[in-house]
Amino acid sequence: MKEFHIISTGISLLTNAQKQGFFPDKKISDEDYWQSLLNSSSEIQKLADFLKSAPMKNSAEMNTFLRVVQDKPASSIDVYLFGTKTASNELCRRAIEQFLKDCGFSIYTPYEVSGYFWEAKYYEPSYAIDKFKLGVSELLDRLIYLAKKKQKKGYKVFFNPTGGLKAHVIATALAGIITECEIYYMNEEFHEVVFLPKLFYIPKGRELELLKKLSYKKLVTGKEVDELEKNYMEEIDRLEIYGLIARMPEEFEKALWITSKGFLFITEQK
Repeated sequence: MKEFHIISTGISLLTNAQKQGFFPDKKISDEDYWQSLLNSSSEIQKLADFLKSAPMKNSAEMNTFLRVVQDKPASSIDVYLFGTKTASNELCRRAIEQFLKDCGFSIYTPYEVSGYFWEAKYYEPSYAIDKFKLGVSELLDRLIYLAKKKQKKGYKVFFNPTGGLKAHVIATALAGIITECEIYYMNEEFHEVVFLPKLFYIPKGRELELLKKLSYKKLVTGKEVDELEKNYMEEIDRLEIYGLIARMPEEFEKALWITSKGFLFITEQK
């Protein structure tokens, strides 16, 4: 199955390059300086070479992405990069894009969202803030649309919210939750990639019917559980995955109950 990885791109590549002396210790908000580098193909190449020298060490985004795809053929993976509309972020995206193409991955046209710094340079702060908020909203819509489109074409879609501004990271993860895609990021304490559990689901049909049955009792045990499993086995399995109901482990007495999350959903339906 082909995979489609949506990656929120930050500036860890650039800040790591600064720490190692490849670029001056300039503020990330210095748009004029980073724009001057963006206009130089040699500077972009220097950053791309820095990434290539140790991709998992020098880029947070590549540290997660490369771990997830390391045993898969690059020809089966498409990548969609997006980041803020700032010169520093575009520098990172161009370097990452070049690196991924050299590795054999297919790259979709990068997308830019408001990063505040660029707008604040030319407009009033209040307008820049409004543009930033609008950009986050539009980003969420765009990512949901893109994920659904790729799912219909048979792709397995992944979201990588490792890099970028916190608001963009949140929007990326939320898009993945809503579209029921795989979401992964790097846990710094464990030094390994973590896949988020399924967090969002809208029950329907017989699932709603089962939740309503369970909402009238704090706990269902014994033969009542047997009867429910006989009639609602698929629904029970699915609702348990999304944390709307819970079951006792097999080594204990059979018991089934609706969780607070499931009960809240039923309450909101009334």
